Amino acid sequence: MNNKFYFEKQFGLFYGKLNDNKLHRHYALQISLSIHDEIILKTEQKTYEQTNFFIPSRVKHQISNSEKQLIILINPLSCLGHQFYIKYDTSKVSFLSENLRNSLFKILKNYEDEQITFDNFCKEIKKSLLEYQCNCENNNHLEDDRIKKAIDFMDKNFEKILSMEQMADFCALSSTRFLHLFKEKTRLNFRRYQLWNKLIFSLPYLSSHSITETAHTFGFTDSSHYTRTFNETFGVTPKFFKLFSNQLKAK
Repeated sequence: MNNKFYFEKQFGLFYGKLNDNKLHRHYALQISLSIHDEIILKTEQKTYEQTNFFIPSRVKHQISNSEKQLIILINPLSCLGHQFYIKYDTSKVSFLSENLRNSLFKILKNYEDEQITFDNFCKEIKKSLLEYQCNCENNNHLEDDRIKKAIDFMDKNFEKILSMEQMADFCALSSTRFLHLFKEKTRLNFRRYQLWNKLIFSLPYLSSHSITETAHTFGFTDSSHYTRTFNETFGVTPKFFKLFSNQLKAK
């Protein structure tokens, strides 16, 4: 099985061999799993050896693994990402809950044993993540505060470019107060949500056009700006994605 990618609006996945050459960090939340061997993960503070990891947004890390692995990248400002933010310590690397870990391992093994196609593999991963999200929402019984409502609204209106002014008005807050509260509750910048959307929309175009063309078409200053934002968001470059453009999907 070759390296493969799948992306949709609030999460994406990579399956294959991937070795990071240096410490790096990115905006997306990351889940890494391997059923063959332990993954060696280094941060600035510690080295871990495990079969599964949850890596929060902006935590510097380096992965070494000679075997194939599954990497899931999640938008931290999606409803799914918000549940990870609530459940896990977002300042350091941790391990997945038993139920989610077992569910993802089972799907990964079925795929590697060729019991399911890649399309069904992606569908099963999505189903498992959504079940995790629903269970967390039901168990946490969270108060539906303004920022939670804002995240729900952004999830349901992903195809629209929502301005900060629109969201502040939706939350019945001033723009300044909205930005402050948003950063306080999520530890993330609202502008990053908009950049995630722009990059996801750009992926099908990128698969058949140059990085420069894609950058200009989707409102980035130049190819360097697009590449830098891409790398800061997903942890890899657009050039790396284009190597597998015949396998790239986006919805």
